[in-house]
Order: sequence, then structure tokens, then C-alpha cells
Amino acid sequence: MMVTESASILSSFEAFHSLYPDGSAHISALSKEALEALERLPIPGRKTEAWKYTPLSVITSKQWKPAVTGARADMAAMGLLDIPSYKMVLIDGHFRPELSSQDLPAGLLLMPISEGKDKEKAFFETHFGKKADHKNELFVALNTRYASNGIYLRVKKNEKLEKPVHVIHLYTQAGTAVMTRNLIIMEEGSQAHVMHSFSHSAEPIHSNVITEIDVADNAHLRLDKFQSGNAGSSHYSSEEVFQGRDAVYKENTITLSGAWTRNDPHVRLKGINSICYLNGSYFPHEKELVDNHSIIDHLVPQCESHELYKGVVYDQSKAVFNGKVFVRPDAQKTNAYQQNANIVMSDKASMNSKPELEIYADDVKCSHGSTTGQLDKDALFYLKCRGLNHDLAKQMLVHAFVGEVIDRLEIPALREYVWSQITE
Repeated sequence: MMVTESASILSSFEAFHSLYPDGSAHISALSKEALEALERLPIPGRKTEAWKYTPLSVITSKQWKPAVTGARADMAAMGLLDIPSYKMVLIDGHFRPELSSQDLPAGLLLMPISEGKDKEKAFFETHFGKKADHKNELFVALNTRYASNGIYLRVKKNEKLEKPVHVIHLYTQAGTAVMTRNLIIMEEGSQAHVMHSFSHSAEPIHSNVITEIDVADNAHLRLDKFQSGNAGSSHYSSEEVFQGRDAVYKENTITLSGAWTRNDPHVRLKGINSICYLNGSYFPHEKELVDNHSIIDHLVPQCESHELYKGVVYDQSKAVFNGKVFVRPDAQKTNAYQQNANIVMSDKASMNSKPELEIYADDVKCSHGSTTGQLDKDALFYLKCRGLNHDLAKQMLVHAFVGEVIDRLEIPALREYVWSQITE
């Protein structure tokens, strides 16, 4: 099916048309606006710069149905990350309390968003739908209209969580599309580490995850994402982040597998002295596609952003990186760094890289760069001369290359988990 820029994506989600969000007037108003956007917005094609190398036919060529509740998943057999944490499990978008942690610290409010909209109404309506652009972004509109559930997380003022919050997203029902909406609120002076694990065990499945994040003054949030799919999975993920004064936000995205994966982090530095780190590593193989499109928006003076993405592209797969950094006129004394590096392991693999800086201030330090090449043949020859076979020598060089990103996972058990998945 050829994707054009005049079609509507609603035709692929006809089974969802009878679904209406069960919520407040606030949610109903957002849902109505999202439906109007879906009827108006075209499906982006090759003429749309942000989607030039990422065709949507894997999604628009199918008729998706909603997932039903009560599905079972053999979590032990999935080889999921398992470390001490406050755990929350969603299977096909539906919260499973019997698999989730019940004993939470007083300073952490963690619940399905279907509960948070009522129990935390004031906070919820202040933030929900205010950061992600459901009027102009196709996948955000789709999520806003049809999200089944998600997580609501609020860390209270000056609270520092002792353990990570681990949100496990499992997808088990073939032919389904699952929209998940998350809201994370970090109050002033709070600190937390949140992990999202995504695992697709059936195919085809489409997952769409939108996470709105508010990091208040002097708050620190670290978000780690681990993405594992299959030959029939398509996964869209976006983080819409607002940072206050002296706030720190760190995001690490590790894409291990999946036929079609798109990550769209969008960070706005709105408070003086705030710092943002975006890191990513990806390993597409066979005919997989991984696309990382990031936006970091410097709106005020004296902020920093550091961005590092590294990929290893195998077989006939394709990877895309487009990182854009805006430095607005008021954002003097900005320090922005962006780097993308890739190894292409096959003549049939492809990499499209486009780092961008858009600077409207004059007192700044900004740099960006991109490199794409093959394994160093001299280094490979040297290792083989030392007795390593060809595959092991390649593996060592790949590990050395992506190690700079993996080492930014601050918990040793996380690094060990990722290394084991990469090696496998």
C-alpha cells in the first residue's frame, strides 16, 4: 500500500471508532480535539521531512483492533529486566495490580492513569494534554483519542526515591493496537529513576506510547527505555518534557529489536541552569527500521544539553537519526553538544543521519557532528592475529563502540542486562 499525504489514518483504526474515553470533561474536550485533528491531518509521506526515511505503510496497511483485558503473559519466559524496584505491569495496555508493587513510599504516588484522573484531579488536569501537541502531531492525536490506560506518577516535593520505578509494558495479542498514555510529575527538589521496558511477544502489534513529563525546579529525573520487538511489531514512543530552574533530565533509549521503531523525545528547557542529557543506542537487523527524532529547545539562558546516539546497523536494516537543537533569542550562554555515530555492518544496510542546530542567540557554545562507517579493518585484523575468530573480534569492536552509551546506565545490573541482550 502506497502512503500518500492526503489519506487519513483513521481508516486503519475503524474498530476503535466506537470507543470513547471514560473520563472528565477535561478528557472529553481533549478527545474531541484529537478526533478533529485525526480527520484533518494527512498521513506523512516522503515529502514530509520528519518522515522522509520512515514509511508508515507498516501501520496504515493494516486494520487494527483494540486489545481485550485479561490476557496472560509468561513474564519469566520473556527474559525481562528484573532488579529491585517499584514495579507496575501493563499487559496490552491494561494495568495488572496482582503483578505490580503494592508497598510504595509515602512520597510516591504511582497508579494507573485511569485512577489518577480522579484521585489527583488538580495535578492531572494541570498537566495532562498540556505538553503533547494533540492538535498537530498525528501519533499524539491518535493516542489522545484512543489511549486505554497508562501510568500516573507523582513524586512529592524533596522526596528522593530509594529504588527505581519499573513500568513493564507487555504486548501479547496479535492484530491489536495499544495506545498508552503516561504522566510523570516531579515536584520541586524531588529525585527519581524511572524505567520503561517494552516487549512484544506476538505479531503484528502496534504500540503507541506518549509520556508527558514535568520536572520542576531543582528536580532530577532519569528515564531509561528498553525496547524489544519482533518481525511484526511497530512501536512509537514520545516523551514531552518541560524542565524548570536547576532541573536535570536524563534519558537513555536502548532499542534492541523490532520491525519498526520510532522515538520522538522533545525536551523544553524553561528554567535557568537546567541540564538535559539524551542518549541512545540501537541495533537494527534483518529488515528492521529504527528512527530517533529528537528536539531539544533552549528557551532561557545558562542551560546545557548533551546528546549522544550510537548505532550498529546490520543486514538489510535501516536506521535514522535526526536531532534538532533550538537556541532561542533569550537563551544566551547556552552550552549544547550533539553527536551521532554509526557502524554499518553490511553493504545492504543504510543509515540516514541529520544533526541540526538552529541558533538565534550569539553568546553560546554549540557543536554537533555525525560519523557513519564500517568496522575498522585494521583493528579487526589485529584481533584475529591475536587468536580471536572473526565473529568474536567483530563483537569486541561493537562492544567498544557502543560502550560509551551503555556505560551511561548508572546501575550496574542495567548495564549487565543490556550487554547480555546485545551479545545474544
